[in-house]
This record gives sequence, C-alpha cells and structure tokens, in this order.
Amino acid sequence: MNLEDLHIKLEKHLEEQSKNWKSFIYAQEKGFYQGYDEIKIDGWRPTEKRFKNYKIEQYLSKEKSVLDIGSNCGFFSIHTSKFVKEIVGIEINPFLVSISNDTKEYLQRNNVTFYNTSFENSDLKKKYDVIFSLANDSTIDQNTKFNFNEYIEKIRILLNDKGILIFESQAMDNLPPSKFNQKFNILKKFFTVLEDKIILSEYPVNVPKRKFLVLEKNEIH
Repeated sequence: MNLEDLHIKLEKHLEEQSKNWKSFIYAQEKGFYQGYDEIKIDGWRPTEKRFKNYKIEQYLSKEKSVLDIGSNCGFFSIHTSKFVKEIVGIEINPFLVSISNDTKEYLQRNNVTFYNTSFENSDLKKKYDVIFSLANDSTIDQNTKFNFNEYIEKIRILLNDKGILIFESQAMDNLPPSKFNQKFNILKKFFTVLEDKIILSEYPVNVPKRKFLVLEKNEIH
C-alpha cells in the first residue's frame, strides 16, 4: 500500500464517521483532529509538534510500556511507539480506531495496540510505566462517565509504582469558571508534581494555551 492508498482509506473512515457516529466529532471541519507529518496528514493538533513541545522523551525508553487514554486517530500513540517498548491506545470511536490500525499497519509499528472501548469499560490486565491523559479526563460529547476522582483512581490502579502520568488540561479547564485548580488539588494528593507548565494549543482556537503536568505516582501507606 502506498501513501495515496492510505489517504484514501483514512478519508473513507472519516466519511463513515460523518454518516454513522452519533456523538460529537472533534475537528470535523478540518477532517483530522490529530495531524501527522510522517504520513502527510494535516490536522488541528500536529503530532510531531506536540511531542516536541511536551518534551516528554526523557520519561520514555525502550523498556517502558505506555497507555494512551482517548487515543483519537492514534497518530500520537504511533509516533510515541518509536521511543517505548509498547503502547496501548484506548478510543471509544470505532472509526478513529480504524484510522489508527490502518496507519499502524502502513508504518509497520508492531508495538502499538488499539482497543475500541471507553476508559471506564476497559479491562486492561497489566500495569503501565507511563499513562497519557492528554485533554481526555472529560469530554463534551458526554461519553465520559467517570467523575474526576474515579478517573484518577483508575489511572492510579493501572500505573506501576513510581509510574508517570502525563496530563494535559481540557480546553474547558481554561475557560471561566475554571475547574482546573480543583482537579490539580486532587492530583497533588496522589502524585508528586515533576513538571507544571503552560503549552500552546491550536484547537480549539479560542483556547490557545493549556496546562501541562508530569506527575509521579505516590506510594500509599
């Protein structure tokens, strides 16, 4: 399969999504929420640029396993696979999972696995060294059922001791009245803050910045 054939397949999944996915479709006006320069896909949030801006490579290695909650098109997970032993992406939208799997197959990234499920309903059998929660602790499509405490508790269960949570705030967290401080206070109860910074964000256009945290799981005695 050449790159043109891949693009045709991915566009077909977008068409099927528009016809059949009843929930909110992120970045529908542009097609892809995530962009990926490696396969010449333009999207609102370009993968390689995000990865570089996050500066998270120091927390990754070929010995580590990673979980990406709400992996969307899977492009960020697939890019991350270059730096880790294995990565699992969870995504509730089946059309985005199809995009993920077709891209994974095209790039021959055999250390990436995608599951079509919600985080709440996921039945993962192992623990992870790193978990990505990139603007995904709640969603405007109402498909996220956990409250924030429940969400963080499941993450803690799935993290190895001294495991790393890489957390990006929701767009809505940066709009008044902001709920981020409330979330941050919960996070600080269970994690040590290694990094706390502001990053630029391209989507949505009315939220140009987000909070970005790197957190280490605390031992509970």
